[in-house]
Amino acid sequence: MSQVEDFVKEVEGLQEAEGKVLIITGKPGSGKSGVLREAAAKKAWDYVDCRLLITEDFLELLPALRQEKAPQMIAEILDGYNSEVVLLDRLQTLFVPVFHIDVADLLRKLGKKFVIVAAWPGYYENGCLCYDKFDGTESIKISADGFKIWNMD
Repeated sequence: MSQVEDFVKEVEGLQEAEGKVLIITGKPGSGKSGVLREAAAKKAWDYVDCRLLITEDFLELLPALRQEKAPQMIAEILDGYNSEVVLLDRLQTLFVPVFHIDVADLLRKLGKKFVIVAAWPGYYENGCLCYDKFDGTESIKISADGFKIWNMD
């Protein structure tokens, strides 16, 4: 079985789960985006670049309201797509501090409505998802509780 076939099987198994969030981990260049795009084409799932989720309406919100409003606003955008499975790439877009988005909370809330697959641009270690800055310092570390992890390394 190919890597994409394994991935598709993993995602399809998630459709009956309570929390429908699969996080693909792997270093830059490990093939996360390629697997997402190939699976999207094969299964007619929606591939979404997270840069498209930061809309003008979102940016016009007061920073103090962004964290609260982000899940609803992003869910409304995803409602416009046509599949039950949404593949999110470039997740690090949502890490920008001025956006005030709690990415873990956002994914958990979206996972109640959609099957969400997110390409995490880092690694999984000791029950946490970690993302490091380019200088090697850790910038984000969140609990992976409630997420299924699929590693590309």
